[in-house]
Amino acid sequence: MRLRPRQRLRTGAHFDTVFKRGRRLEGRLFLLVAAPNGLPFDRLGLAVSRRAGGAVERNRARRLLRESFRRLDRPPGGGIDLVVVARAGLAGCGQSEVDIELRERVRRLSRPPGPGGAPAPRAG
Repeated sequence: MRLRPRQRLRTGAHFDTVFKRGRRLEGRLFLLVAAPNGLPFDRLGLAVSRRAGGAVERNRARRLLRESFRRLDRPPGGGIDLVVVARAGLAGCGQSEVDIELRERVRRLSRPPGPGGAPAPRAG
């Protein structure tokens, strides 16, 4: 089952906006960059480069990530744009591993930035 067009980031400008304004969360399987989008729904953008493997591995990584996004259970309301940058080895993981990591990264978005969920220190 495909994502609806409104659920996808489709232009380079959308990706650029998320990378410039978004919050980055590192993970073992992927880097997640997220930014509010002002819409009532979430959108997904995938960046799966050749570093993630050959064509078969890259396509599997995309399928795993799209399915995890579909399974993501976020409350309705303020939407976010998610850009997921796949790391090497993602294609070798099971669906449940990818689901758990995506769910954990999105859950961490609700915490304020900084170590352990504490607010980031002020400069000055």
